[in-house]
Amino acid sequence: MVIEKSINMSIEDICSQLGISEKSLLNFLDAKGNNEFNIQPFPSNEGKEAIYVIEKYQEYLKKMVSINKRSVETWKTYNNFLLRVKSYLINNNPNLKINELNEVILNEIITHSNEKNKPYSIRTINKYNAIMKSLLKFAFEMDYTNKDIRHKFTIEKTSLLPRYIKEDQIPEILKIVERFSKPYRCRAMIMFLLLTGCRVSEVSNIKVKDFDVENNLIYIFKSKRNQDRIIPMFPELKEEILLYLQKSRMKVWDPACDGFLFARDEGIIRKRKIPIRTIEYLVERIRKFIPELSSITPHSFRHTFAVSCLKKGIKEHIITEILGHADPKTTMIYTKLRGEDLRDAITNNFPFPFEILLNTINED
Repeated sequence: MVIEKSINMSIEDICSQLGISEKSLLNFLDAKGNNEFNIQPFPSNEGKEAIYVIEKYQEYLKKMVSINKRSVETWKTYNNFLLRVKSYLINNNPNLKINELNEVILNEIITHSNEKNKPYSIRTINKYNAIMKSLLKFAFEMDYTNKDIRHKFTIEKTSLLPRYIKEDQIPEILKIVERFSKPYRCRAMIMFLLLTGCRVSEVSNIKVKDFDVENNLIYIFKSKRNQDRIIPMFPELKEEILLYLQKSRMKVWDPACDGFLFARDEGIIRKRKIPIRTIEYLVERIRKFIPELSSITPHSFRHTFAVSCLKKGIKEHIITEILGHADPKTTMIYTKLRGEDLRDAITNNFPFPFEILLNTINED
């Protein structure tokens, strides 16, 4: 309290400027009060071993999943990368302190575990940096290190060209999937992606009872950030899914069925869901047959849905709700148009005919 009165700053402000925790500052002040000639308060190597902190952070993430504060998919993403970091440290620097981590070491870890030897995208690198920032925030708040060093890991700004599917390419995609095993299921999953804008994990996890045929609504539970939402069911999708259910040995939609909509064990039980990787592989196979779609991913169908809604005049705040975005700015990224679509929008809808203006000028 003496500090607050003398320099008119709170302990929180002081800690923020110094980049240390309140507990560390109070421990230092206490030590100085008891022994004026005590050793330096914050030696540069102070901090727990990085491997120890990573293991504690993994335990923390599991707890967050158990109380619905993190999604299972988020946990998988974080845990897979943390395992790679831990494996690298065990083999190369097992005694490294948590506050000694930096981007140079991160780049070594990424390079070391890159079996395919392909360059990572900026978005992937940003994801890894974000995980490291989250780990270091946890370490600082839990006093495993006395300094907040998240600033060592930078998130690069990206401006990617939109990757959505053109309308005239969709019939070609549907024609291609007719060649695959169980084409009725492949077609239904592609149509579901196109007409809902759902994430691939949501398509994998949706259950029969969540596809509410009676009220023409689709319920998405425990999605990203463990948020629930309700999205509209378009008539075309309803017809497609009901036909798929019949072909997958569920003659009538059952509102009480707790089984998965897209299931490997087709029938009325449906306890074995189609894994995310299977849906991703379906899109990979489509890419092989259609070279001009060589860059699409399952997420491209989500972008396609958003752009289609925008072209039909649906307001962006409604698209945000359907897609389940926490920030409307994210929706703006999804609805970014290709150059040809921008050109057509201007050409077809520009309110003033230039030719009349030019003729008028020429006559004058």
